[in-house]
Amino acid sequence: MFVIAGRRLFRRLTSRGMGYWAMAVVILVAATWAKPFIDGKLDLESERSWLFQRFGQTASNPAAAGNARLVLIRDDEYWTGPLHHRAPIDRAYLAALVRALDRADAAVIAIDFDLRAPVPQQPLRPGDYALVDDYPPYRAETDTLAKAIDEVAERRKIILAKTIAGPLNGPFSLQSDVYQPYGLCDHLVGDGVWSNPGTPEYPLEGDAARNISCGYIALMDDPRQVPPPARIGGSRWRLDAFSAAIARARGVTLPAGAGPSYATYIEGDLENDPRITVSARDLLADPDRKRAVLAGWPVIIGAAWSQRGFASGPLVDLHRTPIGLVGGALIHDNLAEALLRGRTFPGLSDGQLAFFELAIGAVAAILFALVETLWTRIVLVLLAMGVLLFFQWAILGLFGFFFDAFAPVLAMGLHAIGDRLVGSHRGPVD
Repeated sequence: MFVIAGRRLFRRLTSRGMGYWAMAVVILVAATWAKPFIDGKLDLESERSWLFQRFGQTASNPAAAGNARLVLIRDDEYWTGPLHHRAPIDRAYLAALVRALDRADAAVIAIDFDLRAPVPQQPLRPGDYALVDDYPPYRAETDTLAKAIDEVAERRKIILAKTIAGPLNGPFSLQSDVYQPYGLCDHLVGDGVWSNPGTPEYPLEGDAARNISCGYIALMDDPRQVPPPARIGGSRWRLDAFSAAIARARGVTLPAGAGPSYATYIEGDLENDPRITVSARDLLADPDRKRAVLAGWPVIIGAAWSQRGFASGPLVDLHRTPIGLVGGALIHDNLAEALLRGRTFPGLSDGQLAFFELAIGAVAAILFALVETLWTRIVLVLLAMGVLLFFQWAILGLFGFFFDAFAPVLAMGLHAIGDRLVGSHRGPVD
């Protein structure tokens, strides 16, 4: 019985002809290879992100705020306040925020500001103060920030932004930042671990040398993806992303694996939630009053002012995410929350993903070829997409593993429907 059924299936499949299957192979390979371009052309990334947000929510581990805090510099400080809307940002002002967060008893202070040197390609060593900036007021501001970091790091973990350059997939090179002449984040001595020798003029005492770390602030093209450790040319050690450096400072074991990791985002207006976010102006005015919000938590200092003037234009540093356009500091907050809460999902490497997409696409092509009428094929394609949707949700919920294979199934479905429409083969032989 099974042998007879198998022969019938084989005859039905082979009756499609070599042209049908050759075209199926070409379309399947092309759809798998071109998926990033198709997503970009059809703007499907938002739909994929929306689905991932829904799939990733569980009752036991929802995407909810609670493990990190934000201090945002808004228009009232940048455009009409002491910052005088200049770039680079006043580093003495950042120093004041660091000291205020020390008074507010923050556990980790993460400064989400690009602090690259004026000539980032020029190597800087401890003691190269003259190379920080040749404009005396800016140099004095950097001195003030370095001194604040040195002193506060005796009691708090401090994370600085590290500048890197290189091709999209690495390896990267470390570029120079203005804090390096002060002996901060001089070189990597382990994965995510830095040597902080200080200098005779700016010594690090107590636990300060162990409490200072750096992470890169570049984001991934796929906003769902957690930035992985960066490979550094000429070094055996890897550089943490900014959010990962925050998690490491809290003692979290970071996810390991060859493939990428993904994270859901926290929905809701966190930037205006007084339980999560404090304005820089309010913090500086009275740090003690903000202890109830900030004490004991990692705190990210970030930018949230308007681009063109006070309350004029979109906010600076906006990026596309599964919850819409979001500022960079809030993205780092979301990613840090996911790492701190264990709300990340391992994904497939590029090679593994291509293999599974081709395999699933091949199975779909065979199934679609077994039916004959146009409407039956259309219904089967829709049913297959629904089954795949449920399967991906089940895998994510049960095993915490994320993969995306809609493109090859849809491509094979369209191929089968198109073939039926143009009538490019004779009917099946039973």
